Amino acid sequence: MNEAKESKYYANSRADLIKFVPDGTVRVLEIGCGIGAMGAEIKRRRGSGTAVVGVELFPDAAEKAHEVLDSVFTGDVEKIDLPFEKGYFDCIIYGDVLEHLIDPWRVLEMHKELLKPGGVMIASIPNAAHYRIVRMLKNKEWNYQSSGIMDVTHLRFFAIKNIYAMFERASLRITTVEHIISASNVKKFLNKIFFNALIDDITEQYIVVARKP
Repeated sequence: MNEAKESKYYANSRADLIKFVPDGTVRVLEIGCGIGAMGAEIKRRRGSGTAVVGVELFPDAAEKAHEVLDSVFTGDVEKIDLPFEKGYFDCIIYGDVLEHLIDPWRVLEMHKELLKPGGVMIASIPNAAHYRIVRMLKNKEWNYQSSGIMDVTHLRFFAIKNIYAMFERASLRITTVEHIISASNVKKFLNKIFFNALIDDITEQYIVVARKP
């Protein structure tokens, strides 16, 4: 992880995700919490009665997260057995995490058990069907990069139908999809005049909110 990416990874408080944390949430599980910036911001906004538990792969970041979160578990989330009873959490957050996992399908299914009935999962997931990726494939290329959709550390790639299928497999119902757009002004204009028909082609990242029945 290069220094610039590392700094962004550690310190991003992710207001774009926090806004989807439901009112009344008091117990949050954040997977990939970095130094705890997002969790600390949730606690600041919601007050001292809100508890945030983090899981973080990198020990240096986890050590800093311990200073601002209520509890932090260090290690690979796919291998950690979190010691909480069923239905303990109101909200579970995956900020740019699922695409880095070997088996994100299994992780969602496991963590669903920790989510209370009516609780929500919030995830940001890159869109592998973005037009720049399609253009790259048409050129018979598959070029990894240091960040973005083609981040070299990504193990899994998703388009919108695959995202729906992944959450449905875990018996979670997607209630909200926000599109983070990355495109030229021309493509944005074309999408507008074609009544949003190109929205998935120009979406760089999806923010998904899914609810447990």
